[in-house]
Amino acid sequence: MNNLIEVRKDIPSGTILIRNPDRRNALSTFGLIQLRQALEDLHQEKGVRAVIITGDQNIFCSGTDMKQLCDELDPEGVNDIQQDVELLAELLMVMLRFPKPIIAALNGPAAGSGLAVALASDFIIGAESASVSSPEVLRGLVAGMTLGLLEFRAGATVAARMGLTGQTLSAAEAQRLGFIQEVVADDLVWARSQQLATELANGSPRCQQMTKKLLNETIADQLEKTLTLGVAMTATARTTSHATEGIQAFLEKRKPDWK
Repeated sequence: MNNLIEVRKDIPSGTILIRNPDRRNALSTFGLIQLRQALEDLHQEKGVRAVIITGDQNIFCSGTDMKQLCDELDPEGVNDIQQDVELLAELLMVMLRFPKPIIAALNGPAAGSGLAVALASDFIIGAESASVSSPEVLRGLVAGMTLGLLEFRAGATVAARMGLTGQTLSAAEAQRLGFIQEVVADDLVWARSQQLATELANGSPRCQQMTKKLLNETIADQLEKTLTLGVAMTATARTTSHATEGIQAFLEKRKPDWK
């Protein structure tokens, strides 16, 4: 199986590149496992002071691999559904508790679980053409992982707006709502992320770790409870007839028929 995650060590930063171009950089089970392993590898690298997560070409991450999810809707795949949701929740908690700063460089659309990964980062730098969305409700699904993080970063009103409508927001609108820190020209998103990583390298790594713990640890404990409920709701939603119809409609590029 091909690697879906590429790791680069460009001291003082380490880069995690999501590479699944055939599926718009979607995160499959294998991708989630590889992404967590990449974080663990960069954790061990003393020269790496910050981690940048970005996507290949002009897409950050389109979220859950819908083709894989469609296959898992078969009765024999029910256990895989639960496992995938738990893997994502565990990855997000690892990111929130990661001792080094994480920068999400949105070089394009970040949707669903891809948006959740961005929200679990400490900084989000967005290209002008980037967009964010939580489209699960349009697929007969529940955004159990993303909504808790959206509420954490931007408040319940924003979480409700995105979670209940599934609408796509521009990077500029997300910045106005407070969960993207900076928006830059498309050809500068990588350079600005690297510049930020260099700025972070000027600080004390021990104090940055303590600061992250101060900022995230209490909220991470609360968020863990939210994600536990989110796991249950997300997994349950994936077993319904609306999920079957919504995913099939998405793959067939048609409007779903909610019966």
